[in-house]
Amino acid sequence: MKRLIPLKKYSLYIAAGLMVVIIFCFFVFAGKKGDSRELSVLKGTKDIQVTLDDKQEKREKEPSSIFVEIKGAVRKPGVYTFQSDARVEEAIQKAGGFTRKADTIEINQAAKLEDSMMIYVRNEGEAERQTQTSSADASSGIEKEQGVNVNQADAAELQTINGIGPAKAEAIIAYREEHGEFLQIEDLRNISGFGEKTIERLKSQLTVK
Repeated sequence: MKRLIPLKKYSLYIAAGLMVVIIFCFFVFAGKKGDSRELSVLKGTKDIQVTLDDKQEKREKEPSSIFVEIKGAVRKPGVYTFQSDARVEEAIQKAGGFTRKADTIEINQAAKLEDSMMIYVRNEGEAERQTQTSSADASSGIEKEQGVNVNQADAAELQTINGIGPAKAEAIIAYREEHGEFLQIEDLRNISGFGEKTIERLKSQLTVK
């Protein structure tokens, strides 16, 4: 019986020591597991960042799409989609190429395309006709600024003047046929219906030259 007493006494110390060892091992294991989780999270975040950077760099390198309209002397006019680094030559080819009457002298086929760009190919002689039309319009505009010539205008042209109706227009034509050309605008007073105030108002719109 005396030998059992010391064993009971030391068993308490042994049990306490085992508990300390178990607790120490638990904290050590938990710490390593937490570190491994943290490293795994950091590694995952880094991998995601690298992947996003790669995708962004890839998108920047890839040419974006643009829309260009081709009109005029091409076989298939319309709106087409191209890469941002495409040239005018590619646009012409996509539109079926030039027609036989196309005037290509002003088309720079090496030029780079731009988004919302419009390419118009003229027909031969179209530029010359546009120049002649512009010159005629300019001449007409100058004549209009100078006023309507009462010595040359017909009834319709005279009636474009505010204050001259069909009756007065016919009276002007009849007077110049009978008496010859007007030497000055004031000669209109010789026609019935043209008083001083009327002539003064019409002066800026008429001419005798």
